[in-house]
Formats: sequence, structure tokens, C-alpha cells
Amino acid sequence: MTAPFRLFGAQLSPYSVKVRSYLRFKGLEFEWLERTNARVEEFQRYAKLPLAPVLVDANENAVQDSTPMIEALEKEFAEPSAIPQDAALAFLSALLEDYADEWLNKAMFHYRWAYPENQDSAAKRMVEMLYEGTPAPDGAEDAVKTRMSGRLHHVGSSPETAPLIEGSFTRVVSLLENTLGGKKYLFGDRPCLADFGLAGQLAQLLSDPSPGAILRQTAPNLVAWIGRMENPKVEGDFTSFTLLRGALVDLLREEIAAAYLAWMSANARAVQNDASGVSVEIAGVDFVQKPQRYAAKAFTELKRKRAVIDEPELIALLEETGCDAYLASPATIASPEMAPDADAEVDGDEEGDGDED
Repeated sequence: MTAPFRLFGAQLSPYSVKVRSYLRFKGLEFEWLERTNARVEEFQRYAKLPLAPVLVDANENAVQDSTPMIEALEKEFAEPSAIPQDAALAFLSALLEDYADEWLNKAMFHYRWAYPENQDSAAKRMVEMLYEGTPAPDGAEDAVKTRMSGRLHHVGSSPETAPLIEGSFTRVVSLLENTLGGKKYLFGDRPCLADFGLAGQLAQLLSDPSPGAILRQTAPNLVAWIGRMENPKVEGDFTSFTLLRGALVDLLREEIAAAYLAWMSANARAVQNDASGVSVEIAGVDFVQKPQRYAAKAFTELKRKRAVIDEPELIALLEETGCDAYLASPATIASPEMAPDADAEVDGDEEGDGDED
């Protein structure tokens, strides 16, 4: 792709914010275009699917899906790199980025559309964006709330699963606060792919009343990091795997393996078997939702990356934390034409049928 770029997105879309932060970090020239009602025709010219973000280059080439988009840009624009040279850290970065896209997004969408105060805040901001500050039709905010809350089942949010989703959120906030410690970014003093994926989701959670209050009360380092990720910069080097390992053990064991990978594995089996639903026990709760094709494709890609790893220290860490119980088994075959299931903040956002990617 060739700069300058146009990025069609939305402030309430975690995947749009993720890509915008990345473009700023790379120092690539781009124009941020909110996906307003006035830009519907322009957006549809480039979007194969009604999903944001859409990145259009100077030659009118358009790309959707944030993770492959960023990976392609990394290959074309090498510096400053967001991928550690250490292969172990590079894999862990990819793992945490996918966790953000496919699992943390559930908490983001759940909090935003399951609670009235969060619904009111998000719907008001969304309508203001869509109508660009001009008067909106009567009932516009209510229509948004009805439509979006009606999609909660797509991320597995229900009264029965709410304690699991919210417990996962508060747990990962605490674990990331500890992982971050005194560093500028998760893996040292420059951001990696994990920073962009996690910050995209957590910035949305911080912007909503109730999860934002949790973050501000319990995770000051994380809140400062979210702000830093608006315009991330190289402020030093990535740390070493040896120094980072201890800070990652609990995160990998308690959240990545026990929640995210357990769900990803069950979802991949459901997609492969063409099942009508996914059911997996997580933290003693039966988590149920419809299968997600894009997540199955992402899991296959993650397992492909794991299959080429030969670093003994990383393998030992993945085995110790339970991650390899899911990652080391043969990859599930997922057809390449599977599209992102969408995150649907503005009629479809990418990953997870919750808000985009």
C-alpha cells in the first residue's frame, strides 16, 4: 500500500482506534474520516463488507480487517517496528493482540450495551458522529440502543454470563496493571502489536461510565498507558524475554489460557462441525454463544504461528501456563474466504459481531 492513506472509522470502534494509533506510531500520512451518514456512499465504494475500519491508499486500494492490515503495513514500512526481533516476544505479542480482538471485545461490547448509563453515553456519541452535530431525528438515540443491545448475544453476553465477562475484565485489568509496571509499554519502552490491540478495546472501556470508573479506581498505570497509546512513540527498546517472563505468567495462566483459549478452541470445533452453538465451561460458568467464523480463522492462524516456534524457553512458558494445551494441537482448517464477523458499532465493525474489527 502507498501513503498517503484515508482511514474510514469511528471513534467508538476499538479496531478503528487501534489502526489510527498504529498509523500515528509509524508516522504515516493519513486522513481520519469518521463514518458519518454523509460519507455512506464514499465508504461503500471501498468497503467490500459494511465493516470499519477501511484503509484506502493513494492508489485507491482498500483493505479491511485490522490485524492483517497492520501486519501488511509492518512489512512495507519497516521502521519504527512494532514487532520485537525476539521471536518469543513476537509470538506473545500476537497472542495478546488476538486476545484483545476476540475475547476482550466481549467485555467492551457487554458493558457498553448491557447497562443503561453506558447505553445512553455511547448512543449519544454515536448519533452525534453520524449526524455530525446537526439535529438528529427524534428517537435516534433510542433506535441505536435498541439495535445494539439486541446484538449482545453475538458476543455471548446474557444475564447468566455477565458475571463471567465482568470477572474476566476486572481480572485482566489487574493483571495488565502488574504487567505494565513501570514500563512505558507492555513489552518495554516502545509499543508492540499487543499494545495496539489491547489499547483499542481498553480505550473504549475507559470512555464508558461504569467500566471507565473501574479502570480509573484500580489501574492508574493502565489509564496513563491508554492515554499514551493515543500517540505512541519509540521511547527506548523492547525488554528481554527473560525480564518479561515473570510478569506474564499469571496473565497467560489465569486469563489467556483459562478463558480466551478455552473459548477459542471450543468455537473452532463448533465452526468445524457446523454446530449451531458454542458451549464451554469457563470459571465454573457455562459460556454459550453462536459460533464465530472469523474467530475460528484467527485461531488457525495463531496455531500456525505457534507451530513454527522452536524457542525452548517460550515453549516451556506456554506449557507451564496451560496455553499449549490449546495451541500445540493440530491447526483447525478454516476457509480463507471467511470474513470478519464484525463488531457492529456503526452497522458493523470487524471482529466478533460486537463492534468491528
